[in-house]
Amino acid sequence: MKLRAKLTFLIEGLVVLLVVVTGVITTIREKESLENELRQRGLALAADLAKFTTKPLLENDLPTLRRFVNHSMEQDYVLHAFLLDLQGKVVMHNNLDEVGKTYTSRINVAAIQSHDPGCLKSHFSNGGEHYYDIFSPIEVADARLGTVRLGYSYLAVEREVAAARQQIIILGLVTIIAGGIVAYLLASFIASPIKQITDATRKVAEGDLITRLTIQRNDEIGELALSFNKMTEDLQKTTISRDYVDNIIGSMNDTLVVLDQNAYIISVNKATCTLLGYRADELIGSSISKILPREEKEFFEVNFNTFLAGQKVVNLELHYQTIEGLKVPMLFSAGLLHSKEGTIDGVVGIARDVTERKQAEKALRQSESELHYLSCQLLTAQEKERRRLSLELHDELGQDLMVLKLKVRAIQRAGEMDQDSFKKECDEVIGYINEVTENVRRLSRDLSPALLEDLGLTIALRRLVETSCAHSDIAYSLDMTESDDLFSPGERITVYRILQESLTNIAKHAQATRISLTLRAEDGFFYFRIDDNGQGFDLHKTFTQDPAERGLGLSTMNERVRMLGGSLNIVSRKGSGTTISFRTPLKTAGKGK
Repeated sequence: MKLRAKLTFLIEGLVVLLVVVTGVITTIREKESLENELRQRGLALAADLAKFTTKPLLENDLPTLRRFVNHSMEQDYVLHAFLLDLQGKVVMHNNLDEVGKTYTSRINVAAIQSHDPGCLKSHFSNGGEHYYDIFSPIEVADARLGTVRLGYSYLAVEREVAAARQQIIILGLVTIIAGGIVAYLLASFIASPIKQITDATRKVAEGDLITRLTIQRNDEIGELALSFNKMTEDLQKTTISRDYVDNIIGSMNDTLVVLDQNAYIISVNKATCTLLGYRADELIGSSISKILPREEKEFFEVNFNTFLAGQKVVNLELHYQTIEGLKVPMLFSAGLLHSKEGTIDGVVGIARDVTERKQAEKALRQSESELHYLSCQLLTAQEKERRRLSLELHDELGQDLMVLKLKVRAIQRAGEMDQDSFKKECDEVIGYINEVTENVRRLSRDLSPALLEDLGLTIALRRLVETSCAHSDIAYSLDMTESDDLFSPGERITVYRILQESLTNIAKHAQATRISLTLRAEDGFFYFRIDDNGQGFDLHKTFTQDPAERGLGLSTMNERVRMLGGSLNIVSRKGSGTTISFRTPLKTAGKGK
């Protein structure tokens, strides 16, 4: 709807409301006034009848009483009139058939007992017209002779109210029509200059900066017209410089968003619209949260005040959200927008799309993951190769040495009778062969511990700790739960090798006298922790030195822990010992309970 129509309907609505309210109030007051007048008229008529019937009632002059009653019935709107004695018996009635009857109704009893005139609103028993039941005592010298009762019709009030309502309606219609005409003229007076201002504003928005208003009025609208003309003149002067800046901003490849102090967008460049898929008018006036994902809206709202306080924002990683809901990674920087007076008007945010960089980082992480996988495969293949060599050493070389031992014994038996020196040499050969056999067994245990396969992970780990600590003369404490059902065969050898490498490092480098080992399954995780009281080492120095000088012990341990899905944690300080620990999730449901 146009402004003129809105103003017309508004003013006309107020007029109609005023007319309706006035009509209702006037009708109610007119009705109350008529009812009061009708009651007063009926009470006066009843009082006159009581006064005139005093003497005839004392003399029991029924014809005279009949005449007075009939005279009362001749008055307008009187429905019935009758006289009662002190016992409620009808002395005279406009209907002679009622004379001599005794009325015992509630109204009749109240009328007889009342010492003052009264009036009650009633209606006929058949639901007919309403009337006032008026009564007045008949007294002489403070002596009660009887009671006058009149029925006064309510029809007079209804007719007067209907006539008054009709007059009010006619007057209201005339007032509404006149009000509509006045409302239209008043709305035209207000809306016409506003329409001129609106049309001129639209032309300026379309680029017509020579538009001027010709409104000549000495009120606020006239002042608005003068201000508009001055604004267009100033705008025309600054258009060239503004277009130059807009061209620079429009040629930017990075997105630019200008926010006011409430984080609402007041300007964007072309790159922003192209990236996000919005038109400029769809973004301007909206909150910055419109182009932010849900998880980053709260972060930006919390930190926006710190931007306004002057905190520098350089290369902050966040995401913009396109009109289609896609998240675009951005590198965001922000600076304050100052007015000519030096006050802060808002924030200028410049962001660069780093999707390609993120994709490159993802590819790099993927390469690292693949490298990790290959490393795991390499270690797995190494374990398989060790196992194969172990079996070959045990099954082939061990058997060959045993055969050699038997042959030497045979030679020994052949030469026992003649050559003592020959026997001695043979004994030495047998001793040497025994040492070789023991070494082969030791190598076999180191390459693939048969104890792990024969007796299980728990016993193998316990034996490994006992043997290593016994050889190194190190005291130990062991807190260990049953671990055989927690890991697959490949994972068992990995756990075994981690502990083996840890014990080897302690024996070779720590110079420790006591270790504490914890191997526990709890709440779906496997916990590994080994503490020693050795000399410790400098973690930073160790991990920053050349890999060839550092060795592969810690790196191999770390890679094995990653194969289990955990992360190796090493805490050490010179003179304070070392703690090596990791936690890995148990893949089988119900483990660790």
